[in-house]
Amino acid sequence: MITDTNKYRNQIKDLSPISDTRYENILKMGLCDKYYFYNIIKKIKFPDDIMPEVFYEKYITVNIPWTSLAHQIYGDLNLWWLICVANNIQNPTINPELGKKYNIINPRYVDTILAEIQRQSV
Repeated sequence: MITDTNKYRNQIKDLSPISDTRYENILKMGLCDKYYFYNIIKKIKFPDDIMPEVFYEKYITVNIPWTSLAHQIYGDLNLWWLICVANNIQNPTINPELGKKYNIINPRYVDTILAEIQRQSV
């Protein structure tokens, strides 16, 4: 039987905590028998009226995965999903396209954005 726990991973004492920057933090957990799983139905989308200074543009000049790009920009490879959401990337298993311009969230706004996502997830 599947049960919706209505909790996030870090709220479940049976599971080890994960970093606040992990994508999984936006997903509530379900329980089937004794096994937890992520409810992957939730989706994040930035509002259209977000302040332009939140973003800057970056051209990709080398073949690099999203995780490495996030580490270069934010010092945290777990924030790969933030770049993908900001650019409406549907398949993060495909590396950024060489020569393409991407919108990057300025690192000084990341904590604010993560806090807002968390606030709206409650």
